Amino acid sequence: MDTFKKILDDVDEVDLTPMIDVTFLLLIYFMVTTMIKQPEAELSAILPGKSAPSSHQKTKPESNIEIDADGTVKADGNEKGNAMLDFELTDLKEYLLDEKSKNGEDFVVHIWADPLATWQAPLSVLNVCGAVGIKNVSPNMRRK
Repeated sequence: MDTFKKILDDVDEVDLTPMIDVTFLLLIYFMVTTMIKQPEAELSAILPGKSAPSSHQKTKPESNIEIDADGTVKADGNEKGNAMLDFELTDLKEYLLDEKSKNGEDFVVHIWADPLATWQAPLSVLNVCGAVGIKNVSPNMRRK
């Protein structure tokens, strides 16, 4: 009975120091790794307002190049060759050189390709634009 009483009187002690250390380490870890994100409402952004239409605003000169499904290339409605037969497109190159010399560096070329055209046709037209030195090119897909 004495041994039983002795066992019951013994108080086990749990050292909480390591538990507190681990808790603080976890707290510090989560504080450091959490990204603090500023709410979007507090971000200061200056949005552009409506601009008044001005009558003296110049539009850039442009040319529309259409590519048909069979590779026929038309510049502003006039046929300038077939991209599948002539990869150089010399007529188109001459036309674009002439237009660029008339209109200057602001000249814009819009390329409208038929969805059924092969990839070679628009690439040939883009190569001609690059050879001529036209920097403003807008490739588009024509919808049927």
